[in-house]
Amino acid sequence: MNHHAALPALDWVKRVNRSWVVRSDLNHHAESWLSYLAGLDDGRLQKSCEIARAMCSIRDRQIDPKPWFYAGLFSLATFEEAKLFIPTHRLTKSVVPVMRDHPDVLLWIDRVGPETDELVFRLRREVDRLIESPSLNDE
Repeated sequence: MNHHAALPALDWVKRVNRSWVVRSDLNHHAESWLSYLAGLDDGRLQKSCEIARAMCSIRDRQIDPKPWFYAGLFSLATFEEAKLFIPTHRLTKSVVPVMRDHPDVLLWIDRVGPETDELVFRLRREVDRLIESPSLNDE
């Protein structure tokens, strides 16, 4: 992933997303999400891509980057957008700030093992930090 670090954030996200094999068509949902955000032109497209890239760069290198990438990419989704674009992706949905108190998310979190619980905690902490970051380019 680092060999494409010089690409603009959106191009980097598209390249990375296309390169992975993921479950339940998450990569296709991500493509739809990117197209949707581009159509809205509300500023979230660029920041979502920057958060996704930052999430991948701060994770431990031995850890699978996919949960970090998708948590960052969908982190700015509204409640309705998360329901539409990531309805079956429990881990990703559990990190989206507006979904954290949803009954389905709370039930799923209650049933996961300690490793997944720790991953969710770490993903949420970093997403929250990055959402509040005034400039992701400085990180």
